Amino acid sequence: MELTVPGKLTKTHDLSGFDCGKKSINDYLVLQAIKAQEAKQAVVYVVCVKGTSKVKAFYTLSNGAVHRSSVVPKARQRNSPVQHPVTILGRMGVSIDAQGQGIAVDLLQNAIERALAASAVIGSTAMIVHPLNEQLEKFYAKHAGFIPCPALSPITMMLALI
Repeated sequence: MELTVPGKLTKTHDLSGFDCGKKSINDYLVLQAIKAQEAKQAVVYVVCVKGTSKVKAFYTLSNGAVHRSSVVPKARQRNSPVQHPVTILGRMGVSIDAQGQGIAVDLLQNAIERALAASAVIGSTAMIVHPLNEQLEKFYAKHAGFIPCPALSPITMMLALI
């Protein structure tokens, strides 16, 4: 299956039939993603079957801030602002029929590259993610070096962008 590079979600994308195996992720894409993007709460990047508008994978990015005491590793807290600007990697999903092809790793890499590029224009010291389960925690640690950030929440992980 040949896929496109990630691009911004539009109303012309075909979301019908998208199923990544997680109802909350499916529902977000189909019911909320375009509204969240229009409200500037997130930007949704989608991957389609080449030559079509049929979405096979997606991820979201948004901005946020975390308190200095929550930043990991602790060495990054020294002489830093009280609020650290961060990029939030929100929901991410790959349709069941496209899983097992490395698409999730490619999406993660694309998201990190976008966050790094954005941090050169609008300050962002780190990327954070809230994995849904232990399997995803291992995925983010293995493929990008995210580390647990328990000061924020037990399931939050952080990757320095500096």
